[in-house]
Parts: sequence; structure tokens; C-alpha cells
Amino acid sequence: MVEGRSISVNLQKGLQKGLGAVLAVGLALGTASCGTFSHYPQGMEQTTLAPLRTGQNPNYQKTFRRRTTKKIAGTLFALEMGRTAQLAGDFEASRAAFETAFAGIEDLDNRAVVSARGAVAQGSAVLVNDKAIPYRTPSYERTLAHHYQALNYLALGDLTGAGVEVRRANREQEEALRRREKEVAKAKSKESNAPADDERDPHLGAVYAGLDQLAGSVKSSFQNAATFYVSAVIWEMLGEQNDAYIDVKKALEIAPENHFLQLDAVRLAKRLGMREDLEDYERRFPRAAKMPAAGSGKLADKARLVVVYEEGLVPPKVELEVPYPLTSTDSIGLVALPTYAAAPPPPAPVRVALDGQSLASTAPICNVGALAARALAEQMPGILTRQLARAIAKGAASKAAHDAGGSAGQLAELAVLLYNVASEQADLRSWLTLPAHVQIFSTYVDAGDRSVALAGPGAGTAWTGPVTLRAGKTTLIHVTRIDLAVYSHVFVQP
Repeated sequence: MVEGRSISVNLQKGLQKGLGAVLAVGLALGTASCGTFSHYPQGMEQTTLAPLRTGQNPNYQKTFRRRTTKKIAGTLFALEMGRTAQLAGDFEASRAAFETAFAGIEDLDNRAVVSARGAVAQGSAVLVNDKAIPYRTPSYERTLAHHYQALNYLALGDLTGAGVEVRRANREQEEALRRREKEVAKAKSKESNAPADDERDPHLGAVYAGLDQLAGSVKSSFQNAATFYVSAVIWEMLGEQNDAYIDVKKALEIAPENHFLQLDAVRLAKRLGMREDLEDYERRFPRAAKMPAAGSGKLADKARLVVVYEEGLVPPKVELEVPYPLTSTDSIGLVALPTYAAAPPPPAPVRVALDGQSLASTAPICNVGALAARALAEQMPGILTRQLARAIAKGAASKAAHDAGGSAGQLAELAVLLYNVASEQADLRSWLTLPAHVQIFSTYVDAGDRSVALAGPGAGTAWTGPVTLRAGKTTLIHVTRIDLAVYSHVFVQP
């Protein structure tokens, strides 16, 4: 349980002057946030998400280009622009947008961060909601930014650049794991009566119910099997089979039921002579045990066909108002917290056909919405601490205005009340153009100019198009389906 701390707010002395200063600060920050945050999530739906759902041009240059330099949320706008431009096939604009996002992330990391404790200690931060704090990009979004940047480099014919990005993505996941382990160790080192790091506040049952429904069985927000898989594909394109095998193993640890990961693990383990691993795979994955070693047997002189299929959009956060006991003021305060209302539909595998011959169906590898929900659950203690600090400060300001009495006091009390209502908002910012689910497919086929089709549930075709398959090389088809629209790009290994 996280308890709020008592904040000293002196409105008795110079009530009107002090109240004026408080409201001036709140109004100024509120005005700034209106201009910056109107696109999350309602404005984003109008300007970007709705057009993406119907295959229309979202005009990402007009929507995002100027906003990518904003101090509070420029990084988030850059991420949205990078993803939207890539869907539109504007890979250079996407690459530049992601580089802007990386610069913003690095800049914020290098500056003093308003932590949970810092937010409580700073009076100005207490006066506003979390939307006035610079957007802290969670680890899963950072990883996926490098993931998509790697695809940009593939599209631009820079295989080396793609390798650099997947290495950065893997480093981000490793650093996130170390940070989490350090946080858990720190929590365990506290006195025995302190709440554990993962202990849930009993007053937030409704908030965590929404998070749990979406997160499902995902245990952390920073382990992304889809990125590890794409990394492995790129490592193989670069001829780095050891690195490819390491990333396939990491992906398999996260998604052990994925048949294509099982086949790749066996294929690379045989090529690299990993006998102990092979014994384990043969026991756990008997269907994949007969897969030949990479480049040998029936795989010799074959072309590799890989499909990365994305569907839907990650769900947006919603606001939930929760009554919470404020122990320092012996009252109940209403705090606005972000959560998720419902999980998106489960992934629907599509059937892959080559020249009209059905091969196999895609297999789920990553639930991005689950990563988002788990990330929010991990952030919730800090979010609650800041919200409680604000609730206590606002309560103290209202009481001071009430105690002053007279017409000036009544006017001040009304002003404080109106400001409290207007400023009590949950921070709903997140990267909204990410997919809800990611699936994969992989096989080895004869080289040549072929036709590939992805058939959705029923008789519908999700995507079809010509592809070039080269012996000993990889062709990667990246398909994103968002409601009525389908976006696709084909990357052929040089």
C-alpha cells in the first residue's frame, strides 16, 4: 500500500495572492497541456487512427512533424510519426522520426527525472496532473522503436544499419531486466514492515482488474519475443548464426509454444553443434526434432520465406476515478488513475499460401497490449504516490480557503474547487499506433519469382502479392492489418 504524505500549503497568509499564484501556475500548465495532449487518445483517433483503419492518408507530416520538438511529449509524437510513416512506406521519414525519438529518450534519461519521491517533494509538480511531466517512454516502447527502425534500414537497403538497431533493441531489453532486478532487490532490502515491490494496494482492485485482464500471463513488460525473432532473422541475413541462435533461444523462452521458434532453434542448434540443447529440444518439441541443420539436407539451395503479420491496434488507456483514504487529512479523496477497460480480440492466425498451395498458418508470438498493461502495472505505485500528493495538497488548499471565511474566502474556495475538478485527470499517454498482436511464419522453398497469399478466417484474403525468393537468402514479408486496411512491405536480402 502507498500512503500519501502531508504537504504544507500555506494559503492562510496572503490568501488571495497565494491562491492567484496557484491558479496562475495551474492555468498556464493546463493551457500548455491542452495544446500538447489533445491528441491522446481522442485527437489521435480523429487525426491518425481512424484514417489508418480505413486505409486513408493520415497526413502524418502535418499532424506530428512540428509536435516532435515539444519538450513534454515530443518523443511520443516522434514515435507515432515513425510508425505511421513506415506504414505509408515513407521509410526515410520514418527513420528520421525514430532518430528524433531516440534523441528525446536519451535527453530525458540524462536529465534529472521527477521520480515518485521527487514529485512529492516539489510543490509545483503537486499542483498539476501527470500530463505536465515529460513523457517517460516505457521499455517495451523503446524496444519496439528499435525493432521498427531495423525494418526501415532493411527497406533502405542498409543491412548493417538493421544489425545495429537489433543490437540496440536487445541492449534495451537487457538493461530493462537489470533495472527491474535492481528494483526488486531494493524492495526486499527495506524493513520487514514495508510493502513489497509487487504488493498491490487493496484500494485499487478495479484498476488492477483491467490491467490483469489485458496482461494475461505476461510476467514482465520488457521481454518481447517478436523483437528477438526479427533480430534473429536479421542476424542470419548478416551471417551471424551464433547471434541468431542466442536470440531465437530468448524468444523461445518467452513463447515456447511457437512452432516456428522451435524449428529455428533445432535448425540452428544442429548447425552450431549444440548437443545438450538438441537433447532438450527433442524431448520438448518432438514435431520439430527432424528439422535439418541450417544450410544442409533439404534446406540446401533453398530460399527462406519469413512472414511477420501484425493485426489491430494496441488498446488505449482509460481513466478510472477511485475513492482513496487520505490518512494525513483523515478524509476520502477521489484520484484519477489510468487503466485498461478491456482486452482486444485474440489473434486470428492467417493461412500462408505459395503459388496457390497452402503451406501453414501464422503463429502468435507477441501480445503488445499485454506488454502495455504490465508496464502500467509496474508504474502504478509511482503514479498513485503522485496522485495522492496532489489530492492532499488540493484538500489542504480547499480547507485553507474555507477557513478564511467571508466573500473572499468563498470565492477562493470556489476557485480551488473548480481548479481541482479541472486538473484531476489521469495520464493516458501511450504509443497508440502499435499493433495489438504480432504473429510469424517461416519456411524454406524453391527460389524464383513466386506469389504469396495470406488468407484470413473464412474465405477472405488478408494480403496477396508477388515476391522474389533467392537461393540461400531471406525474403521478409511485413504485413499489418488494421480493421479494413492492410499495409505491406517486402524486404529481399541483398
